[in-house]
Amino acid sequence: MSAAVLELAAATHGWLARLPSRFQRKISQGAYRPEVDGLRFFAIAFVILGHSLERAARFFASYRDALAGTALEAHLQLAPLGVNLFFAISGFILANQAIKASSSPLSGGFLKAYFGRRVMRIEPPYIILLVATWAFVSLTGYVPDGVRRFDVQPASLNVSLLGSLFYLHDLVWGTFPRLFPPGWSLEVEVQFYILAPLLFWLWTRLAGARARAAMAVAFFAGGVALSILDPKTLGPAHVEFSLLHSFNFFWLGIVLAYARAPLAAWIAARPAAFATALGWLGLGLCAMLPAPQDVAQASEAVRLPLVYLGLAAVFVSTFAPRSGFRAFCASPWISLIGGACYSIYLVHLQVTQVVASLAARLAPNAPLVGVAAIFIVSAALVVAVGLTYYVFVERRFMTRNWHLLVWAWAKRAVGAEAAAPLAEGRPRLIASRDEAPKAAAPRAEPRRSVGGG
Repeated sequence: MSAAVLELAAATHGWLARLPSRFQRKISQGAYRPEVDGLRFFAIAFVILGHSLERAARFFASYRDALAGTALEAHLQLAPLGVNLFFAISGFILANQAIKASSSPLSGGFLKAYFGRRVMRIEPPYIILLVATWAFVSLTGYVPDGVRRFDVQPASLNVSLLGSLFYLHDLVWGTFPRLFPPGWSLEVEVQFYILAPLLFWLWTRLAGARARAAMAVAFFAGGVALSILDPKTLGPAHVEFSLLHSFNFFWLGIVLAYARAPLAAWIAARPAAFATALGWLGLGLCAMLPAPQDVAQASEAVRLPLVYLGLAAVFVSTFAPRSGFRAFCASPWISLIGGACYSIYLVHLQVTQVVASLAARLAPNAPLVGVAAIFIVSAALVVAVGLTYYVFVERRFMTRNWHLLVWAWAKRAVGAEAAAPLAEGRPRLIASRDEAPKAAAPRAEPRRSVGGG
């Protein structure tokens, strides 16, 4: 191998090694914790895998013949687990922000900063994606192949867009958003954002560990009861995919955030191998449990506590100062992909759908190995497109006070345009002054002689 090739390989390796730190996620306050982004990596990986397998079942007979209706297929439906892990991470992150805040969670200063971060950070990438998808579908009349969530209420795509923009699609119509079906989980997130400050305030109002433990257990029990009862409506509102069914995962993250100090001390006293095993075993336990749609309602009372236990083990493993699981989560590329999970989440279903439908047309009889290869390529494309959206769109809105920077830029641009006619006129004025002395040159000498006298 020539020296030039070795030099190019070394330069490429160095560039790839520096890339994650260059595009690390910007945070509004506190120190960056890459291991939390590593947990996000697992969440988005579960979502991509689950939705990929759904499309494999819809488009390829070889997959259906081998796995449809089997116990293995039930255990591979991991998208709900990924979403629930996202919910737990949200509860954990927001509770940590409340813990670090110097003011009450219900004070005006806290609420202004809290909702300001949500609106300015999360809204723009979502709105851009929704409007772009709406424009594309409206102009082209495109209807995705083999979908189940597109031809639903409301019939008007414009009305559906409005429902998604205000996070009311499921509550009003009881259907997944037409333009972005995974948006139901973002609607649940917004419902939690509105409720969270009250939860933080209630927790801080309780005096003593026993009272807080009683509150934690009571909320968990209520969440399990709601999952078993599985209400579909609450008056005029549709609640099948609302916060009522997902609250416990947010609550788990809140409890872990407030209990982080004693849990960190507990895991720090254990060997590093124990902390490592705790994380991987907790993740494996969650992945081994069947998806909620494959479990009888009565069995939820057993399945859900096991899921909470597994997720709690995953978090506690990242609290350890020495843990192979934490080291994996904090590794540069894992934490970069996890940090870009929001962008990847926004684009993953579109990319997966397009790749699956095109592959089904080109190779409808692909064997199971071929189907696996198709969706491995699809997952790589999802990550590439998601990282691109993250770098060029989402990350722009991570800058603190980006809206003020945009406003200042707009004022400068408008000011430059307004000044352009004046700038164009200045050369003419200067030229007239240059010409004036030449024309008046014969009169210049007498003025100097009079002045001298």
